[in-house]
Amino acid sequence: MEFVRLKYANNKLINADIKEHREVIEEYVDKRGMEYVGFIPVLFGPSGKTLEIDLIFKKPNETKDTKSEPAKK
Repeated sequence: MEFVRLKYANNKLINADIKEHREVIEEYVDKRGMEYVGFIPVLFGPSGKTLEIDLIFKKPNETKDTKSEPAKK
């Protein structure tokens, strides 16, 4: 499995308009042949907004024993 960390700016007045995840998912699925598994929110701001997520990818037929550190984006 491979994790890709995405960070979002915390603006107290407006909601974030996030699109970076689409580019990362397309890169890993279309160009690297991996499968998108899901995401995990990993950091929240004081108001409860999600500030960082890990996108989760795996290689087809990958075993559960394989581990990877998050890649910073």
